[in-house]
Amino acid sequence: MGKRPLKKLLCRCNHVLRVASWIVPRGQRVEWLREWQGEVWHWGHFLMESGRLSGRTEQELLRHCWGAFADATWHRFNRVAVLRFMREWPRTPRFCIFAILVVLVLLLPGDPVSIFSGFIAPPPYADSDHLMTVFVPGRPTWLAPELLRDWVFQLSRETPLISGSAAYAWRPSRVRGPAGTESILSARVTPGLFGLLGVRPSLGRTIQETDLSSCASCVVLSDALWRSQFHSDQRVIGRSLFLDGRQVEIIGVLPPHCRLAGREIGVFSPFGTGSRPLLPMYEWPGALLRVPTGADPVKARKELEAVIDQADSMPANTKLGIISVKDLEYEFLESCLTWSAFIFLFLLVLMWGPFARLVTTGPHGNARDGFRWWVFFAVKSTLLLMTVLIICLELVHLAGLGSGRSRQPFISAGAMWLFWVGATLALTWSIRDHLGRCRSCLKRFGAKVNLGNAGDLFLERTGTELVCDGGHGILHLPLMQDSCVDSERWTYFDESWSALFGKREEGFSRSHLIFLPPRSTWEEDDDD
Repeated sequence: MGKRPLKKLLCRCNHVLRVASWIVPRGQRVEWLREWQGEVWHWGHFLMESGRLSGRTEQELLRHCWGAFADATWHRFNRVAVLRFMREWPRTPRFCIFAILVVLVLLLPGDPVSIFSGFIAPPPYADSDHLMTVFVPGRPTWLAPELLRDWVFQLSRETPLISGSAAYAWRPSRVRGPAGTESILSARVTPGLFGLLGVRPSLGRTIQETDLSSCASCVVLSDALWRSQFHSDQRVIGRSLFLDGRQVEIIGVLPPHCRLAGREIGVFSPFGTGSRPLLPMYEWPGALLRVPTGADPVKARKELEAVIDQADSMPANTKLGIISVKDLEYEFLESCLTWSAFIFLFLLVLMWGPFARLVTTGPHGNARDGFRWWVFFAVKSTLLLMTVLIICLELVHLAGLGSGRSRQPFISAGAMWLFWVGATLALTWSIRDHLGRCRSCLKRFGAKVNLGNAGDLFLERTGTELVCDGGHGILHLPLMQDSCVDSERWTYFDESWSALFGKREEGFSRSHLIFLPPRSTWEEDDDD
């Protein structure tokens, strides 16, 4: 090959190098480009003079030139600083919190926000103090929903204490829509139920009197089912899905957090007047009664209890209970808080030993370090427990879908037991991670020193010492945790160690320092 192919090759290489030089800082750009162009010029002429200039060697030289982009990037961002950041940042408390938050963000598509807010947020009902719900307590005997419906309507006409009434019957069901099959709770309701609750649909309309005869297959979806099956599609009205194998038409979507007698109902359908097969011990009835606004809710509830107890049209051995919707929501929230407190106390007793280590080896005598130490532990543990709870609820939900059972029993029992196990593992990791961090800068220890050996157990201190590479202090871990001679402890370094570790990071307190003279045990024993 002649000089023309070489000139063409060097021209192509110079174009690549000039583009890469734009990444280099302006003050270093000329010198950087001169070094790369000189290297490429010598390489190209060596290939030509030695007769090795070929298509393969040209490609090798071009690949080498493309490597200039990586070199230019390191000049821009300082390779030493970047590599140090990649090595040091995973040990910082910020990375720990960031990693947990990333997991939480990844779990957000599972709609955990609605699960948490559903436990805390009150239902959007009008005047829930004067809204009473009638139910069959304990389910000792079964009552036909139509019988309770007719009795409630008759009672509302005869008792001036009731200004409005509605009936419902809920049961476990399965729906099949665009997102697949899902196990839910469905309910048959009378047309006046949503008006009695004071609930307006977010999309479409609710069930009306005319739907009993003209649109028996019309249904209203809950906000959660609308999001899970139709992904919040605003054009859902008029579409269809299958409810227990029967095709139904969607006429409305309810706002979030609409619960019926403390239960998350996914699909509402008309009660109907025609004959339907009875489902004893499977479909459970209930009713809603509206007390006039001026009446005392407590007094009205007692009077209604007396009226219900004297009912003659109810079957023998049938017992009904009555409670205000507001008190029912408070009982639901109280049960959740009781379970949470019970789990927390159990975990505290179960991990009393590791938690005591946090207290005994924590930063003592330094208020600022102690505050940062416990705040970081509280934030980290809280985020971990939230992550575990969301994962447990999602797993229970998927298990409910696969088994064809309702989600509601799993949320109250199965999810709590699963959360119990997950919370134990999460807090165990959180405590172990915290014990392996510096008490001042909260970074994971960067150096580990083994002291002595097992034969020196009764002669001198043995075990492991974890050293903060920022020069803040040292954590001594004895060979035997329950030893009466040696104990686990944290000790601050004084200023005499600054020559070894360099300048300390900001936030290091100079108070309550202990002077530690150099010991030969810091160096590895040649005999070990």
